[in-house]
Amino acid sequence: MLSWLYVRGARGLVGRVSGFPALRPRCFFAGMLVLFLALASPIDSLGHMLLWVHMVQHFLLIMVVAPLLLLGAPGIPILRGLPRVVRRGALGPFLASAFLRRCLNVVLSPFTGWIAFAVTNWAWHSPLLYGAALESPVIHRLEHASFLAAATLFWWQIIQPWPWRARWSDGALVIYLLTADVQNTIFSAVMTYSDRVWYAHYEATAPALGWSALQDQQVAGAFMWTVGQLIMLPAAIFLILRALKIVRAPSPTGRVAPTRGDRIEPAAHARFDLLRVRGIGRLLRSRTVRTTIRWMLVAAAVIIVIDGLWGPTDAPSNLAGTLAWTHWRGVVVLALLFGGNFLCMSCPLIAPRNLLRRWWTPRLRWPERLRSKWIAVALIALWLVCYEACDLWASPWATAWIILGYFAGILLVDGLFRGGSFCKWVCPIGQFHMTQSLVAPLTVAVVNHATCDTCVGRECIRGSDRGQLKSQSVALTVRVPGCELELFQPVKRGNLDCTFCLDCVDACPHENVAIVVSTPSVSLTARSWGSSIGRIGSRGDVAALLGLLTFGAFANAAGMTGPWIEFVGSVAQAFAWSSSILVEAVITSSAVIVVPTLVLALASTLSARASHTTVHESFCRGAHAIVPIGAAMWCIHWCFHLVTSASTGVPVIQRALNDIGIGWFGQPQWAASCCGVTPTWLLPAELILLQVGLLVSGWMIWRGSGARSARPLLSALPWWCVALALWCVGSWIILQPMQMRGTASL
Repeated sequence: MLSWLYVRGARGLVGRVSGFPALRPRCFFAGMLVLFLALASPIDSLGHMLLWVHMVQHFLLIMVVAPLLLLGAPGIPILRGLPRVVRRGALGPFLASAFLRRCLNVVLSPFTGWIAFAVTNWAWHSPLLYGAALESPVIHRLEHASFLAAATLFWWQIIQPWPWRARWSDGALVIYLLTADVQNTIFSAVMTYSDRVWYAHYEATAPALGWSALQDQQVAGAFMWTVGQLIMLPAAIFLILRALKIVRAPSPTGRVAPTRGDRIEPAAHARFDLLRVRGIGRLLRSRTVRTTIRWMLVAAAVIIVIDGLWGPTDAPSNLAGTLAWTHWRGVVVLALLFGGNFLCMSCPLIAPRNLLRRWWTPRLRWPERLRSKWIAVALIALWLVCYEACDLWASPWATAWIILGYFAGILLVDGLFRGGSFCKWVCPIGQFHMTQSLVAPLTVAVVNHATCDTCVGRECIRGSDRGQLKSQSVALTVRVPGCELELFQPVKRGNLDCTFCLDCVDACPHENVAIVVSTPSVSLTARSWGSSIGRIGSRGDVAALLGLLTFGAFANAAGMTGPWIEFVGSVAQAFAWSSSILVEAVITSSAVIVVPTLVLALASTLSARASHTTVHESFCRGAHAIVPIGAAMWCIHWCFHLVTSASTGVPVIQRALNDIGIGWFGQPQWAASCCGVTPTWLLPAELILLQVGLLVSGWMIWRGSGARSARPLLSALPWWCVALALWCVGSWIILQPMQMRGTASL
C-alpha cells in the first residue's frame, strides 16, 4: 500500500521539483526491497537458529532500510498519493494543528533520535526481552518495528529527508553520530569478548548447523562491531566534508564563496594569535621565560639521572621509572594533540647547547647525503623494539643512561654542525614531537603575507640586531638569532622541523609571526613547496617516518595487553628459549617494520593502479593521511597511563626528598604507587578519540588520494581499508586487559 501511494504521489514531483530528483524513488524502493529480504526471506528463519544471522537482520533494518527509506523522502509523496478528500478533509486540519507540530518537534529532535537508538539497541538485546522475542511472534514483530522506528528517528537527523531542515550544525551531527557509534561499539565488544552464552535458545539450535553457541555469539558481536562502520564512517565523512565546506557554494551575492584551500590574506592580527592572549602570550614571547623553563627542566633531568643511577632499582620507587615513562609521556601527547610542539620549545637539551655556543661556534654543514629523515627512522624503529624487548620502562639505570646519551648527542652534533642539525636530522624524540604535532591545532606562521612580501631584511631566518629595528638590507650584527632550522616563515608549511623555539618571533621587526590556528590538511596534504622541507607530500623519507610512527603507536600499545604477553611467552616456550628478549624483539620488529612495509606497499600499489599515478606518490599521500589515527592511538595509550597512574609520582618524590634530608612533605605512602581505579568515562573517551582519528584519516585519504583521481573511490579504497584495519586493531587493544607498567603491585 505504501509503495502504491508513493508511486502515485511521486509522479508529479520527479523532474519538476528541485529537491526531488529521480534518485529518491530508487532509494525508497531499494529500501522496500531490503525490508522484504530482511523480514520475508530465509534470513528471518535462520535468525531463530543462529544469532549472527539474526544480527544481520537487525543490521539491515537499522543501517540499510531506514536510511534508504529516508533518502527517498517518503513524507510528501505518500501524502500526495492519498485521495484528495482524505488528504484535505481528514488529515489537513490534523497536520495543521499546533499541537501536532509541538509533538513532532519533540519526536524528531536529535536527543530523541539518539536516545531511541541507544535504548532499543540495549533493551532488545538484553537476555530477557531477546528471549521473549524468540518465543513470541507478536513480540518479535514488535521488536522489528521498534528497531525500524528508532533507526528512522536516528537517521532522520543525518539524512534530513526533503523538505526537512536540520536543527543542528554538521559539526554537532558528527558528535551525534560518533557517540551513537561508540555505544554500539561498547555493546558489540562486550558481546564479542563475553565468556558466557547470553541467549540459552541458541545452545539448542546453533550446534545443529555446526556452530557452538559461544562461537555464534562472538561472530554476531564482531559483525555488529565492524560492519556498522561501513555505514557510519561514510556518513561521518560526508558530514565533515559538508561542515568544512570542501565543496564551493554560491554566496548570497551570487559570487562563489572561497574554500579553505584558497589563499586569503587577512588583515594583520585579524585571526587568533596565542602570543596575544593576555598572560600566556606575554610569557611565551619572553626569551627569559623560555630559557628559564629549559634550565628548570635541565635541573629536573639531572635529578632523574642521579636517582636512576644511584637510587632504588625498583622502577615504581625511582624517579626515572615513574616521571619519565608515565607522567612526561602523558603530558607530551596532551601538549602535542591539543596545542602544538611546546615540548620541543621547552626542551632541556637546548639550554646547555646554547650555553656552549657562547664560547664555541660550529663551522661545519651537515653532510648533504644525510639530509633526510632516514637516521631518525632507524633510531625510532630501534627505540620501539628496544622498549618492548628490554623493558626500558622497568630499568631506571637504562633510563638514566638514555638521558645522558641525549645530552652527549646534542652537544657533539651541534658542537660540530650548525643549523640545528641534531633536532632536524637525528633526534628521534624531536621527530616524534614534530610529526605528531602535524595534527595539532596550533602552528607558528606569519599573520600577513603582504608584510613579508615587502620585507627585505628576512630577519626571521637571518636574525637581527633588535627585533624592533626597521628591516634593512645591510648586514646585521646578530643579537637575536633567526630560525636555526632554516625555516623561512612566509613559505613554511605545518609543524615539521619546527621546534617552536620562537626565535623567529623575537627577530621579526614587524611582529608578523604568530602562533595561529591550523588544520591537518595544511600540514599533511599541501602540495606546494615548503621552506627547508621541500614538498612534504612527495618526500619518501618523511612518509616512511610517518608510517613507522603510525603503526608503532598500535604496536607499542599492543605490547602491554594480556594476549600479547601470553603470545610472547608461548613462543619463547615453544622454542625453549630461557629469555624472551629475542622473541619480543622479533615480534616487535615484525609489528613495526615488516607488517607495515607489506601493508603500505600493497595499499600504495593498488591505489596507484586505480589513480594512474606512481607508487611513490600514492605511498606519500597515504602515509600522510593515516597520521591522525596514529596520533589518536598515541594519545589513548599514553593518556591511559597518565590517568590511571597520576598519583604514582607523589610517593616517589617524597622518597627522593627524604633521601636528601627534606621531610617537609611527609613519608611516602607507597599504596599510591599502584595504579588507581580506571574511571568509567575513560573507555568511551578512548573509543571516541579513536573514532575521531579514523574519521579525520578517512577525510584526508579522500582529499589526498581519492579527490585527485579519475577513479576516486577505487583510489581511496585501499587506504580506507588500512585506516579501518588500524581502527579495528585499536578498538581491540583498548578493550584488552592491560599490563600496568611503571606501577607497584601490592
